[in-house]
Amino acid sequence: MTCFAPVSVVLSAFEEGDSVAETVVSVQSATVRPREILVVDDGSTDGCCARTWPPWIRVVRQDHVGIAAARNLGARAAQQPVIVFLDAHCTVDPQWLAPLVAMLDREPDALVGPAVCDGEDPRFVGCGAEIVGPLLTYRWRPLTSAGGEVGLIPGGCLAVIRDRFLAQGGFAPFTGYGLEDVELALRWWRLGRPQLGVPDSVVLHRFRRLPPYPVDHQAWLQNVLRTALLHLPGPCLRACVLACSRFPAFPTAVSAVLAEPWVPAHSRLLATEARTVTAYLERWAPSAFGMLSVDPLQCPDPP
Repeated sequence: MTCFAPVSVVLSAFEEGDSVAETVVSVQSATVRPREILVVDDGSTDGCCARTWPPWIRVVRQDHVGIAAARNLGARAAQQPVIVFLDAHCTVDPQWLAPLVAMLDREPDALVGPAVCDGEDPRFVGCGAEIVGPLLTYRWRPLTSAGGEVGLIPGGCLAVIRDRFLAQGGFAPFTGYGLEDVELALRWWRLGRPQLGVPDSVVLHRFRRLPPYPVDHQAWLQNVLRTALLHLPGPCLRACVLACSRFPAFPTAVSAVLAEPWVPAHSRLLATEARTVTAYLERWAPSAFGMLSVDPLQCPDPP
């Protein structure tokens, strides 16, 4: 018997083809269903969101800005107390939603995320992640039955209480793709709030070798630099900037970011800090900033 949870699932989509509809079918076929599904069309040109949807699915649209802006738009439009941000190329387990909601009932200040299986080979499963490199790249943590605190909840599936998320400004105003989940993880830690893996919830994610759109490397690099300026202490900031400097887009990217009002934002973070970034890095990125052998022709693929 299907039951409903007080959840808005927010699917952000850009040039996703049939994957959007397939993900919606998966969510709607689960034993526990959200009361609302919001499809956010981030300026797609392939018609992936231009379908005849059931009346309980809402579509909101914006010009193409990127995943952070799309998810923030969905969060503002959502009408349920819990938001689950879900990539539009996922298949969910029939019971995936209930453990996430139950964890937020116990820990309403938390960010929570499921166990995520590789769509190409479901034997590979991770739950939460930790930072492993100076470009703030991360690695999935091995699945354990105990769950518990993790370094960050990757944005492919992330659940949070809507009011708490919006009260903290949502995702940072990044463009393009990448780093919005890393920046949120650092900010959430500094607020003293938990980030929890929930292995009883399972989502299959189709990791793509190449995204179905051109990658804007400059936008990605600007997101790295924004996150670094806001959060990283001196030695780690220098390591990150050095790694960024090896990319051809670095001069333009760093000029754009330094022209933004990042100093007041940095000061506000310090004023509200309950836990230090240094403590975060010691626990969740212990070796990340010694790894400086970066190939300038490569960067992490967007979701």
